[in-house]
Amino acid sequence: MKAARLRRFIDLHAWLGMVSGLILFVAFFAGAINVFHHELHHWQTPQATAQASQQAIDGQALLTRVTEQYPDARTRLFFLPEEDPAVMWFQTSETGGGEWLTAHATDFDTGGEYVEQPRSALADFINQLHYQLAIPSGGLPINLGMTFMGLISILYGAALFTGLVIHWPKLSKEFFALKHEGNLRRYWKNMHNLVGVISFPFHLIMSVTGAAMGAFTLVAVVLGTLVFGPQLRGVIEEEIAVWPPVQSEGERVAMAPIADYLSAAGEALPEMSVDWVEIRGYGDAAGWVDVAGSVPGYVGHHVHVVLGSTMATLSVIAPGQRSLNFDTFSPVYSLHFGDYGGMLVKWLYFAMGLLGALLFVSGNVLWCERRSDRQGPSRASAFLLRLTLGLCFGVVIGVAFSFLVSKGLPYTPWAAWVATVERAVCGGAILLLVLRSLRASPLRFSGQMLAAAPLCYLAVPVLQVALEGEHVLDGDNLLINGLLLVVALSLWVVRRQFRKRVRLAEPHPLWVGKVTEGQPKHLTETEREAGSAY
Repeated sequence: MKAARLRRFIDLHAWLGMVSGLILFVAFFAGAINVFHHELHHWQTPQATAQASQQAIDGQALLTRVTEQYPDARTRLFFLPEEDPAVMWFQTSETGGGEWLTAHATDFDTGGEYVEQPRSALADFINQLHYQLAIPSGGLPINLGMTFMGLISILYGAALFTGLVIHWPKLSKEFFALKHEGNLRRYWKNMHNLVGVISFPFHLIMSVTGAAMGAFTLVAVVLGTLVFGPQLRGVIEEEIAVWPPVQSEGERVAMAPIADYLSAAGEALPEMSVDWVEIRGYGDAAGWVDVAGSVPGYVGHHVHVVLGSTMATLSVIAPGQRSLNFDTFSPVYSLHFGDYGGMLVKWLYFAMGLLGALLFVSGNVLWCERRSDRQGPSRASAFLLRLTLGLCFGVVIGVAFSFLVSKGLPYTPWAAWVATVERAVCGGAILLLVLRSLRASPLRFSGQMLAAAPLCYLAVPVLQVALEGEHVLDGDNLLINGLLLVVALSLWVVRRQFRKRVRLAEPHPLWVGKVTEGQPKHLTETEREAGSAY
């Protein structure tokens, strides 16, 4: 390849990586935790609520109460057959809008009236932080955050391709080049390249599946507006739906118990494990029930058994007997979230997610240093380095604060605010640390944050032990607390390597105090001791 063309690929790779790197750090760090989304739902439930669920009403009584008290739930509802059964439905308001409500079996008083209980929404917040940066949709026809992440995934894929072109000719040499020989900056560059090469297949999967899920709505809107016209939306809805919408004729029927629908779905697909049930037209003769779940042994493991109100089997969507749409989107979703291979694959995705976050932050830091070496220290490089440190530490520590709020606030008089405070404390930490990073010495700031971050994650299991005692060792509680300890250990390893670099090598001028154009500043002994003291 000609040198000029290679240089263009290098520049394109660098800029695409810088543009998407900070956003992808947020997505990868939150996504690593979100791999255990289901387990996190159980962890965030206070022990008092968990005990109350043992005396809760059964799922059928819950469905009856919700559909009798809230007619909107009859149009469309989701039933979650868990230990504490739950029903989700869209409740319209007098102004024409509305919101999704969730009623658990423990949310009804002795008189049968629904009383919404304050509940942690940590698992949902981490999920939203991963796939839409927790950006609210604002009632628009497209999800702004998710669409934005889809576009970032496309840039991410382009950066992966250009990076492969750059490193392919020297891949075998760089793969075994993890030794610094007295040059620690070269060592960190080789480590960055090594992590990128090893995890390339994982990153390729994330970029393709992220783009497919995030940009799908935008592509559909563009094609519908410019090419196919408004009829495209109807075609898309028809193709992605498990069964056509209810065409009600007003005939009412008595619904069978929910247990009978689950039993009928089990007979149609014996190997299925049920995740949720969607009911359209509850009590309507034209209504239907979608029993959704998964079957083991397939990447595209999502299945649906659609039953009519009279228990007749309308459709079975499963491996070997489903449309091209489900053969395409089910593997995309499974490959992205790693829910197809059991606990081993989940832990592998978790580890690759943390390594991916390290890859993005190290890539930004190395790029700032290299650009400063070639063109001289600049305000742009200094600003980007500080922004990278502030945002990344803000996300890491902000998420830890959300965990602390989720576990601690329900046991205080302010329990009703738990879901709001979980989001606010994370956003506040990110904002404050970004502002702090823009004013403080990057060396001192990084040392302080790397000392504080592991302690924040260690504090979460300690807090749960203090509040819930031995229940910290129960099932999913033990798994999530183990995950938090792994995050703390990972941050401690990064801190150790950071201190080693400060101690053994002269830090780059960008890391020390204020940098003016073309005037590098070297580290004094006092500043070196300050950086390695944390």
